[in-house]
Amino acid sequence: MSPVYYNEEAYSALADWISKKHYSKMFILVDENTKDLCLPVFKAKLSKPEEFEILAVPAGESYKNIHVAEQLWQQLSELGADRKSLLINLGGGVVTDIGGFVAATFRRGIHFINIPTSLLAMVDAAIGGKTGVDLGVLKNQVGVIVQPQSILVITKFLDTLPARQMANGKAEMFKHGLIHDAAYW
Repeated sequence: MSPVYYNEEAYSALADWISKKHYSKMFILVDENTKDLCLPVFKAKLSKPEEFEILAVPAGESYKNIHVAEQLWQQLSELGADRKSLLINLGGGVVTDIGGFVAATFRRGIHFINIPTSLLAMVDAAIGGKTGVDLGVLKNQVGVIVQPQSILVITKFLDTLPARQMANGKAEMFKHGLIHDAAYW
């Protein structure tokens, strides 16, 4: 499993990681919601935000498909991404799923870091290395299991969520508790 860092420690861990790896290019993938609500907060904590190219996708499960993945591969190629590039996935489960898939398959794999912004992504989608896209109405039909370099959990991003999305995350936590074992309770 990938290392998980929280809040201020997450920013420090990211800075340390970037300084050690000397990436040729760095990208941040967002959707239209996280672009407005989370990206400004995240960029304000970066020492050199100008070093990152921003890639944006529409928000919603219907955009987690091979056509959007292809557009992202094309953008990465046009922006000069190579095997020494880094993709940071800043968003909920759709962003971490498609971003991880794109990173795992672009040039046979580039590094990626997940920064989940929804509770559901923090407790499920961004961890465990699950990446992929939907095939029509069939969820997560094409994908790979590949671990991110790390997972950065910044709980301030939960403040941007509507109550329904928080409830979805809590339900997922409850489900994990139910299937874990009796001692968990």
